[in-house]
Amino acid sequence: MDITVVQNLAEQLDAHLARYQELIDYLDREKKCLLSLDLDGLLTASQAKEQLARNIHDNLPPFTASLTAAALMLGLTADPPPTLSEAARLCPEPYGNRLNEGAMTLARLKNVILRENEANRQFVEHSLELVNDSINVLTGASQIRGEGYRKDGSKDKSVKKALPRKLSKEV
Repeated sequence: MDITVVQNLAEQLDAHLARYQELIDYLDREKKCLLSLDLDGLLTASQAKEQLARNIHDNLPPFTASLTAAALMLGLTADPPPTLSEAARLCPEPYGNRLNEGAMTLARLKNVILRENEANRQFVEHSLELVNDSINVLTGASQIRGEGYRKDGSKDKSVKKALPRKLSKEV
């Protein structure tokens, strides 16, 4: 058994986990900029986050290749590639435990990223709605013209409205 293949997988997993943790840090920085209305900081954090996301995406094929190589060495099928937990069960210690903990950490980090990203998205959407409502109030677009009334609130006599009819008791 060539332990260097498993060691390489563990090292790539550690680097992958570090990138995900860095992404969480950028999401946190982005949230702070949103709350303080620091638009320059928000732009910088968003650009750095986007670059890091590209970096994570670009490092997925080598990581998958390393997992596939480890799977083949451990006697697992390469298509589809096994999960980290499946590979960890067959790896010698301390790598098996390291890969298993890494798999759990990766799942936790992905959930944190999803929640943080969703919270930031909702904050931005809510802020945009508030700005839109403020613009509508300032421009007068928020005033809904009722039927039979002008924009200034006076009655428009040109609008003929069907009046309700009274019914007699003899109906």
